[in-house]
This record gives sequence, structure tokens and C-alpha cells, in this order.
Amino acid sequence: MKRYISLLLVLFLISPAFSQTKEQLDILDKYYQKSLDEWHIPGMAIAITTGDKIIFSKGYGYANLEKKTKVDGNTLFAIASNSKAFTASSIAKMVEQGKLKWNDKAIDFLPYYKMYNDYTTQNTTIEDLMTHKNGLKTFSGDLLWYATTKTPEEIIQGQQYLKPVYEFRTKYGYSNIGYLSAGMVLEEVIDTSWADYVTDHFLKPLKMNRTLISTNQIKNVDNVATPYFYENGKNYALKWVNWDNVAPAGALISSVNDYSKWLQLNLNEGTLNGKTFFSKKSYNELTTPHVNFSVGDNSEKINFKGYGLGWSVQDYQGYKIVGHGGGYDGMISKSTFVPEKNIGIIVLTNSLTWAPSALVYKTLDVLLADKIDGKDWSANYLKYKQKQDSVTQVKLQESENLRGKLNNKYLDLNEYTGTYTDKNYGDVKVTESNGKLSFSMIDTPIYKAELHHWNHQIFTFRFDMNLASLPQGKLWFDLDKNGKVEKLHIDVPNPDFYFTEFEFIKKK
Repeated sequence: MKRYISLLLVLFLISPAFSQTKEQLDILDKYYQKSLDEWHIPGMAIAITTGDKIIFSKGYGYANLEKKTKVDGNTLFAIASNSKAFTASSIAKMVEQGKLKWNDKAIDFLPYYKMYNDYTTQNTTIEDLMTHKNGLKTFSGDLLWYATTKTPEEIIQGQQYLKPVYEFRTKYGYSNIGYLSAGMVLEEVIDTSWADYVTDHFLKPLKMNRTLISTNQIKNVDNVATPYFYENGKNYALKWVNWDNVAPAGALISSVNDYSKWLQLNLNEGTLNGKTFFSKKSYNELTTPHVNFSVGDNSEKINFKGYGLGWSVQDYQGYKIVGHGGGYDGMISKSTFVPEKNIGIIVLTNSLTWAPSALVYKTLDVLLADKIDGKDWSANYLKYKQKQDSVTQVKLQESENLRGKLNNKYLDLNEYTGTYTDKNYGDVKVTESNGKLSFSMIDTPIYKAELHHWNHQIFTFRFDMNLASLPQGKLWFDLDKNGKVEKLHIDVPNPDFYFTEFEFIKKK
């Protein structure tokens, strides 16, 4: 009888908590669907996990709109920069084994490592590679690797021509090439590939059996999401772009069910199912801020934001929050875990939206603070994004209204044709056919387009939307004092790729 009464008491005590959890998850489920619809996202998968089990996993919408294949917890998406934590954790294991030190110099492992000046080249450490403080602006040099035929060594060497905007180690500038460099250091130490090391030391033992390390593996699996780009009321399918030449910075492809195992490992501070993958000391190093950010007006009562090693770190709702985002062409992802509350969240989408960040914050509000009817993060993000898009559209229309009105004269089209070269990027070729100019960026085969005269020596273009989701850009020619074409410049307004970092000089 005492045992029976005790059991009833236990059930009484745990029932409200379980009921509340189910209510929270039901509310989040409806919110996720609402957000999918309002952002016009084709498909999305979300999982919530504790340190030992997934408590929520669901797919929304379609992996492929044309085939009407639905998303589920095993649908594969690019996780892009969420891959960086795997690289950082791999380096941490090398430190544990005495094969590396965080303050070892990158050039001691990569003789070809070069930056904009000798001091930075000689003094960049392994830690520097992963804390984004090399003096370059965020995403500087990404055009050297994105969809190019360049090797990792060529990409890393190309940094020497990039112009810094800060003093070394003084400001944060997110660097994919920094993580590529860290991955190449790892390869020098382990004498095998980054892909093989991550597979053998993390993916296989964690039983992340559906996680891929290259787009080349997609043809061998099913249930893979198609990337999309939404514009003018329509979703356009994009092609998968290979990221093998920058793999340590963002090549992994995974599902929410698979990635949840990675979150579980980190929630358990490097140990899972009785196996230690990395030490608690390494875990603390990886999730401690190495760079601090401004917290703005602090309207959300966030006291700190920073970047660790492969992870972003901040506080929210009174708890330490660790996570990262991933941006791939046509796919955005967001992962987060809350050590103190034993909660991990992963959001994968096949659309270019800000929704994943909004959904993570909403999930944290509900699970950490029980804010059932709290802030509508998705609607607020969407409103801001629509306002931004409206401003962009107005500027584009204003530019279009000026077409041919400033100066409609230009040279004979054959005067523009030829090969132009930048010492860092390589060649751009301009050709003429049937009275129209076209150009192609030789090292990036997908970057090619037809040119349309705008004003003076300035032409507009738009890359094929089935390949890249970049907006309309401008290409213009500089003339020398004799009126002959001397240089070529490209500008495509976007937050990721800086075409203006290059100056192409016409070959004689």
C-alpha cells in the first residue's frame, strides 16, 4: 500500500510537467507550420533533443516541390557552416593528443599560408584561424572558393591579396578561409583527409549514417531536399553546388535526426553512450567566447554575445546558449543547445530566409520561459525583411529608370571583347555574338551572363537563376587616356560575395 501511494504521488508530481511539455510542443508545432507558410518556404525539418533522446522531430512542406516529396526527420539538407564545429572539435582532439597547440603558428604547418602583410602571415595561430580576427571583413575572399576550380592551397594563398579593414586581432570578420586553413592544418597532422577524419572519428561512431561530407555523395542516397530561392511570388529550384574545396568550413549535409546526435554529444560535454569523443576541457575551450560582440540596445535582455571555436555563444532567458548558423545557396540552417536545460534544437530549410533564427528564438521562449503567447519572432523578422526587400526593389527600379538616359553612347562591342585578369581571382572572358556581349568568370563556370547596356561603359546582367540566387549586377569598363578599354569591374549587391575585391586588367 505504501508503495502504491508513493507511486501515485510520483505520477501526480510528474504529470503536470509532462502535460506542459506536450502543450509546449503542440504550440511550437503549429507555430512552425505558420512560419513555413508566411515565409513561403518549400520544406523544413525541426528536431528538439535532450542529451539522450529526441523529444520532437517533424518535417514540414516539401523536399521537392515538383515531385511533391515531403520532408521528414531524415530528409537531407546542407548544414553549411554548422560544419565548423566538427573542424574545431577535431583540432581540439589534436590538442588533447599533444599533436597541436592552440597557439601554434599556421605557417609552420602550411608553408604556403600568406596574408596581407608579413607580420600577420608569421603570427597567425591555430586559434586565430577559428576566431575570425584576421583583419579581413566578414566573407572576404569567399569568391575564391565558391563554385570555383581552385584548390584549397590556391584559395589560402589568395588571402595575401585581400585588403584588411581592421588591425590584426582587433575586430571580428567571419572567415570561411580561416576554417579551411584550420582543416588543412588538421590534414597535415593526421596525414589523411578532413573528410575521412570527421567520418571516422565523429560520423560513424555517432551513427550519423545519413550525414554526407560532399555533394558528390547525393546521387547515392534518397530523401534529399532541393535548394530553392523565392522571388516575385515563386520558388525557383537551384542546383547543388559542390563545396569540397572549402569542406572544413561548410561541406556537411545532414538531417535533423542525424544532427541531433551531434547536439547530444555536445550536451554531454564530449561524451556519449560511454564513449569520450573529446574532453570536458576541450568542450569548455570550444564553447567559451574568444571574441565578444556588442549586444545592441539590450531589448531582449541579452547580456553577452561572442564567438568560441566553431560555436557562437550568448545568454538568453537567463541561460547560456551555444549554437551556429549555416548558409548554403538555397538552404539556411540553425542549430542551438542550452547546456543548463539539457535542450538542443536544429532547424533545416530549403529556402533562403531568416526563419530558422526566428524559430530558434521562439522555441527558446516557449521551452525556457514558458512564453506561450510571447513575441512573434517569425512575423517580426518577416516584416523587417519585407521592408528591406522593398528598399532594394525601389533602388533597382530607380536604376532601371535611368537606363540609357545618362549617356547612351558606348564603344563598338568588339572593343570590349577579350580576356581580363585579376592577380588573385584569375580570368574573366568577354565575348560578342549576334550583336550582344556576354562574359564568363573562368574559374567559376556557373558565373556567366549576357550583358545589357545601361549607361556610359556600364552594363547590367543577371546570372542564371537556376544556378545562383544573386540579384542583378553591373559590369563596367575603364578606358585609358586614349579611349581604349583597360580594365573591367563587377559588382553584385549581396551580403555574401564581394565582386569588387577584384580588378580585372585586359590582357594585351
